[in-house]
Amino acid sequence: MKKILCLTVAAILVAGFTSFSIAGDKGSWTGWIADANCAKNYEKAAKAAHVGCAQACVKKGAKWALALKDSHFILDIEGSEAEKHLGHEVTVKGEFDKESNTIKVSSVAMPSE
Repeated sequence: MKKILCLTVAAILVAGFTSFSIAGDKGSWTGWIADANCAKNYEKAAKAAHVGCAQACVKKGAKWALALKDSHFILDIEGSEAEKHLGHEVTVKGEFDKESNTIKVSSVAMPSE
């Protein structure tokens, strides 16, 4: 009986730790909203002049992304929210999924807001 109880407790602990590690990391990131194709090139994506290119790429099927100096993330975001902030540096808050390199966005704001 003790052995069954110990195995049950161990199984519950493993399941709890596994679900905790699968959960995303909440945080905030500051960068430029762009399309996923161009977000890989920060110098290209991090400027107001990139707005037209980003809109065209998204219309062709590219996903919205956040361009950072050293990396980029795919954004799980509604298009109208992303387009409202194109051409500006923004702070994105949300939950990051490491496996898909995606931020499930909860808010987007200009850094001074």
